[in-house]
Amino acid sequence: MSDTLDQSSDRDTTAPPPRFRLLELADGPDSTTFRLEVRPALCTPFAFLYGGSGIAASVEASEQATGRPLQWITTQYVGSPKPGDVVDFDVNIAATGRATTQTQVTGTVDGAVVLASVCAHNVRPAGDENAFGTMPEVPGPGESRSFDEIFQTDVSASFFDSFERRIAIGKFAGEAVGDPQTDGLAMWVRMFDQGIGSPATQGFVADLGPLAVCASLGVAPGGTSLDNTIRVVDPTPGDWVLIEIEADGFHRSVGHSTARLWSEDGRLLGLAQQSAIVRTSHHQPAQ
Repeated sequence: MSDTLDQSSDRDTTAPPPRFRLLELADGPDSTTFRLEVRPALCTPFAFLYGGSGIAASVEASEQATGRPLQWITTQYVGSPKPGDVVDFDVNIAATGRATTQTQVTGTVDGAVVLASVCAHNVRPAGDENAFGTMPEVPGPGESRSFDEIFQTDVSASFFDSFERRIAIGKFAGEAVGDPQTDGLAMWVRMFDQGIGSPATQGFVADLGPLAVCASLGVAPGGTSLDNTIRVVDPTPGDWVLIEIEADGFHRSVGHSTARLWSEDGRLLGLAQQSAIVRTSHHQPAQ
């Protein structure tokens, strides 16, 4: 019988992975339920839950329920919780083996589903890490310019307050409007209160696909995520992380993208693959 489906194996008793402090995810009434208060710090400037916050909360809920670090997650976004909402997370532990656990995570607001995730966890020994590509040669964070102006609206009191971003190569946002980006795109990112590397922090910072698609189309930035997938290669945390982004394709107003997360010393931390509806109607400044 496969490891993942061996229901007779004992549950792993190691301590759960550390929590992502920004989320302030609260325990629910039992060991597989959790609650997320939707605060402005977890939202976009347009007053709905940032996709990176949603996937990070799903990661943490599943890690806390299983006591095992996440290896892979894909999250489907169904609704758009607003500040003041409370998202209830329920983790269904579908299969547990000697080293692997598979779960399904559902997030609801007042009983209505707003996101759903499937996850895999792995406690096999580390030390065999490898990557089959190399980090692009780009200027370091200190030589890269700040990426502050994205939308024509105030981005304070939003998830933008939690990290710093610097453009390493390429044109983003207004620079690419009418002048599509045709070669590499990459930016350095660091969080202000903790390192980036854990599955939850990777998911939080890697929600960048719509920016790459819009830059490649030469249109104003804006998109609504349909889904996002995080594949963790190496969760060792670091300060600055380079996110190398590729716009893969566009069809029926939906853009697809791939991001690779690299440490400053060239380690591949993870991959993020995303699909999003490209639209800017809710990104216009108030009249």
